[in-house]
Amino acid sequence: MSALNRKLLRDLWRLRGQALAMAAVMGGGIATLVMALSAVDSLQETRSAYYEEYRFADLFATARRAPDWVAREIADIPGVVRAEGRIVHDIIIDLPKVAEPVRGHVISRVAGGYTHLNDVAIRRGRDLRPGHPDEVLVNEAFADAHGLDLGDIVHGNINERRRALRIVGIALSPEFVYAIGPGEIIPDDRRFGVLWMSREALEAAYDLKGAFNSITLRLSRDASPEAV
Repeated sequence: MSALNRKLLRDLWRLRGQALAMAAVMGGGIATLVMALSAVDSLQETRSAYYEEYRFADLFATARRAPDWVAREIADIPGVVRAEGRIVHDIIIDLPKVAEPVRGHVISRVAGGYTHLNDVAIRRGRDLRPGHPDEVLVNEAFADAHGLDLGDIVHGNINERRRALRIVGIALSPEFVYAIGPGEIIPDDRRFGVLWMSREALEAAYDLKGAFNSITLRLSRDASPEAV
């Protein structure tokens, strides 16, 4: 061994405490990086599975009013696997213990039927039943923020008419992982909520029988969203 190498070993032994500390810091940093990358991969896989299971749409479009046959024509566009029309409106929600009105987003849902796109995961309670136009599902974050539970009554201003709405289910949706109100940049679960209501009830409320004002599309894997 050369004299230079022997000197290097003596210096390293003399500074062994600092060397061990540096090695521990580097090891901790590498371990943190590996854990962070593993967490990101796990979250991405969970998100993909969630979107796939509840059929999160690839494209969204809105109109003032479009007849249902337009949705069928849109479904025939090359690259479109599924097109589903719905009714979506912003409303005002009155809550008993809240001084100022709360903004809401009401979305139509086929009561007792099957939602092909943007389905909901019901955490508590049940789904909407046909023939019960005042039943609603409420997104979980909004319900938790206001202490709402199954059977509670909230009042919504739907097309300038105040209606009593009974909560029958607390739900989650891939469309509203972060429920952000119009004009907001961060979620505020106390001031913005999402409600799902029967399609028949919203058709009657907004005079949209046989029509829709929002459409969601699921595309094939090789489809171009811009082209569609």
